[in-house]
Amino acid sequence: MKKTITTALLMLWILPCKAQNFIQKYQDRVNQLSKDNITANLKAFEKLGVKTTGSVENDSALQWIRKQYLSYGYTENQMMEDPFSIGRLKSKNLIITKKGTVHPDQYVIICGHFDSINGPGVNDNGSGTSVILEAARILKDVPTDYSIKFIHFSGEEQGLYGSRHYVNEVVYNKKQRNLDIKMVFNLDQVGGKKGMFNDTVFCDEDQDGSSKNNAASTKATHELMKCTALYSPLKAEIDPAEHSDYISFEKKGEVITGFFEYLRSELPHTKDDTFANTDVMYVYNIGKASLGALQYFAGASEK
Repeated sequence: MKKTITTALLMLWILPCKAQNFIQKYQDRVNQLSKDNITANLKAFEKLGVKTTGSVENDSALQWIRKQYLSYGYTENQMMEDPFSIGRLKSKNLIITKKGTVHPDQYVIICGHFDSINGPGVNDNGSGTSVILEAARILKDVPTDYSIKFIHFSGEEQGLYGSRHYVNEVVYNKKQRNLDIKMVFNLDQVGGKKGMFNDTVFCDEDQDGSSKNNAASTKATHELMKCTALYSPLKAEIDPAEHSDYISFEKKGEVITGFFEYLRSELPHTKDDTFANTDVMYVYNIGKASLGALQYFAGASEK
């Protein structure tokens, strides 16, 4: 269960990062975010049905996400499928890589799961999926200092199976670290509930595990809060990171942060997690905050 925490100490971020201030070019790109696209994506996600890991619907969702990236101009060479199993069930994660210009071998990961249980999962997590897609569309031809990996995980609802497989078998292999990850930015259940006053978002901070990455997560989360204020109309509060795909990275000592809805809907994991019950304007505003933050974390061009 998520807990509300309203204060946290600002600690020194051990990762190199640009000074945080308003950048007009970042705002110009945030202004390119399309509410119509988010609406269309959420409706399409709903039509794909209940995306239980290992189901036909689950695979159809992955193929739909893949087609979206191709329509934005990403190539097959930029995409990787990461297959995994849960007993007899088989599923895949989808990873799209956009290379950085200054630090091409260091990665900012923005991620969210696309599987659902008992319902179409428009809030949990079609909302995060739609925001990631819009960010990828807008940043397609924008130079960034760091490489970006847009990752869509399956198997989250059964216990973070997809992200755990990716971390253990791709990021790490036999304890050998294969990817240099600058940070992980996770989006999960950011759709709110229609009819509620959704003007605030939780920024998730690592408050568990090793202290060596907690300080960096605290700093990253405060930077995420600043980006939220700079590039969106939303207010931000601190929440402890738990029960989502960034935890698979956290257990390996990676720096994590993320968004989660502030007023928690009771509809996820039910048949009523539908487009009609999702607050599209809230998803749109979280999209603004996410795009502003992703540009900042990845060092997007200011020109």
